[in-house]
Amino acid sequence: MIYLTSDTHREIDIHKINPDEFLEGLKMNRDDYLIICGDFGCIWDGDSGDRFWLNWLESLPWTTLFIDGNHENFDVLNSYPEEEWHGGRVHRIRTNIFHLMRGEVFTIKDQTFFTFGGAYSHDRIYRKEHETWWKDEIPTKKECAHALETLDKYHWKVDYVLTHDVFLSHPLSAKYETDIQAYGAQYQDIHEFLNQIEQKLEYTAWFHGHYHTDQLYRTPQGKPILCLYDRVVSLKEILPELGVK
Repeated sequence: MIYLTSDTHREIDIHKINPDEFLEGLKMNRDDYLIICGDFGCIWDGDSGDRFWLNWLESLPWTTLFIDGNHENFDVLNSYPEEEWHGGRVHRIRTNIFHLMRGEVFTIKDQTFFTFGGAYSHDRIYRKEHETWWKDEIPTKKECAHALETLDKYHWKVDYVLTHDVFLSHPLSAKYETDIQAYGAQYQDIHEFLNQIEQKLEYTAWFHGHYHTDQLYRTPQGKPILCLYDRVVSLKEILPELGVK
């Protein structure tokens, strides 16, 4: 089984994957996956708060996978050991918790997932760098080049796309004001880059978070783009809702 959600924000929104609410989780095991589409939030203080939530997550019966959002402590996240897992690069957080790194393709239960975390913090001016805000919330040009190389290897065809933010032509991308100038020359506008990906990539469905809504959008070509927030959805069961046979 594969389930998806987004924006757990540690103690703020993680209740939605508590088996007291997420009853399907009681039927899962280590060979089943719960994927969080960014703003995982359980790597934040690098100390006792993280330890508490990571211990709790490790005690759950499934394997937790997450891409990064903008509300992660990238200094701490990037200190975790990196390894190869299911065809792509990950940070191993715990025995059953993995960070799916940017620009990778993972094969999970015979299905391919392209992952590209990151997003703009619209409240950046109220945050302090390396304490509550990190420039690494958006990708570097090197990470973007790596993503293009990865997709070349897969001939620009995957089953699913997992991001935190969305591409430029998606209506939600205009919800918050963004300013690439605050980041530096080595960083890439994530909306523009994801737009480049969306225009070329063959995919069945795209899942993302960031905008704190559960909302389905279809591209002009009819491709389903599902924003997740409160919902925890089964990949298999959501496909008919998305119009995927």
